[in-house]
Amino acid sequence: MFFPRNNLSFVIAVLCSAHSASAAVRYVDATLASGLNNGTSWADAYQGTTAVVTALNASVSGDQVWVKAGTYKPTTTTTRTLWHTMKTGVALYGGFAGSETLLSERNIAANVTTLTGDLLGNDNGTVTNMADNAYHVVVASSVANTAILDGFSIVGGYANGATASNYDKGGGILILTSGSPTVRNCKFIGNRCTFGGGAGYIFGANGTFQGCEFTDNVGGSYGGAFDTNGTTVTWENCSFTNNSASRAGAIESYGSSQTKITNCVFRLNKATSTNSGGAVWVGTTSTVTVRDSTFVGNTTTATTGAGFYNTSGSSTLANCIFWGNTGSGSATANNQITAAGGTNTVSYSLVQGGATGTGNVNVDPLFVNLAAGDLHLQATSPAIDAGSNTLIPTGITVDRDGLPRRFDITTVVDTGVGPAPVVDMGAYEVQGPPPPPPCPADLNHDQAISGPDLAILLSAWGAAGGDVNGDGFTDGGDLAEVLSAWGQCPQ
Repeated sequence: MFFPRNNLSFVIAVLCSAHSASAAVRYVDATLASGLNNGTSWADAYQGTTAVVTALNASVSGDQVWVKAGTYKPTTTTTRTLWHTMKTGVALYGGFAGSETLLSERNIAANVTTLTGDLLGNDNGTVTNMADNAYHVVVASSVANTAILDGFSIVGGYANGATASNYDKGGGILILTSGSPTVRNCKFIGNRCTFGGGAGYIFGANGTFQGCEFTDNVGGSYGGAFDTNGTTVTWENCSFTNNSASRAGAIESYGSSQTKITNCVFRLNKATSTNSGGAVWVGTTSTVTVRDSTFVGNTTTATTGAGFYNTSGSSTLANCIFWGNTGSGSATANNQITAAGGTNTVSYSLVQGGATGTGNVNVDPLFVNLAAGDLHLQATSPAIDAGSNTLIPTGITVDRDGLPRRFDITTVVDTGVGPAPVVDMGAYEVQGPPPPPPCPADLNHDQAISGPDLAILLSAWGAAGGDVNGDGFTDGGDLAEVLSAWGQCPQ
């Protein structure tokens, strides 16, 4: 069909405006008691403790939901089979003070936004009061990766119901039916279940978790934090602390799952049965890839596998630190990483007790404060510049802190692989001081412009050896640069 130029412009404008009109920001404020309660602005935000559910129900693909700091639950009744349901194309953001006009203005740390399963608000940190809690706080079923959850604390889910309905799995989040949500900057705290996955259960589905923390979750039989079965799951820049279950303290990878773990910290997780993994358990031909991560202080009541236990899968671990993980057995190395029927390939990692493989070392990593949980590396740590650049996953440019994943410490001899900067082992990259400003007139590199630099310049006159200004020749222009910069280089 032919449109005259002016008509074509009109059609394009109409289409663009229609697209813009279809995408909305919906505002939520639990404490607001005025306005129209229609979600169109902060002044007219959806109100009440169930307002997140209201906003999600009203949202369509392309919408964003902005949620002001506060505590939100799926229902004001005691119906445990209600939860916050994610939608394809809908991004749910927490961490707002209630006046922002840009997403970048929110402060997640300062504006704590909580989705809770504690329907009666009576948990008070005790398990005995959780009988009223929702089976799941969040459910993501049949959603694409455009279903986004970002900036929330997920607490108080208690999946202790019927197995056939999955009410015994995934207290924090349940992901099913080829779902593939994206979860960022969230904290999963104190969620429980009786089967597997205190923080989350993922079955026949996928998921991406970035910048999240999983703390004090209890998983019953399988996976204190996560139980995965027939999945593809990625965890990047996450921390797993003090989670527990019978077979896998933090993560269980089961049923031919594909699991990727990068820039993560596993600390103080616990498994309580034989043949268990204090932090990670791998089975039934699952494939697990772990890069640039730190495993410290995880425990198991079994004789081996406090850090990583592989019973029948295939795992590759690189640029990692395994230290101080303990089981009931006396073999230090087996308490860090165990292959009990599966295969583990370990390289460029610091493993207490040693590990077979290229580039592995067995020496104190020299954490800043191990007892206090500060697992950053001291300036003299042997893990600095000791990893392999070729084994950093594609697209990974920052460490657990969000700082550059590769930073060259010039006072440390590179023992790893790759051109400088060589990556450190573990989840945290030592940054060191920033490089000094450029000082091109310092021809002998002693951080001062003085007689020796002038001598170098004059001896190279007419050639390129004393070229300061980058024009390819040593001449009067370079002499002027040296004389004008005379003295100490800028620091």
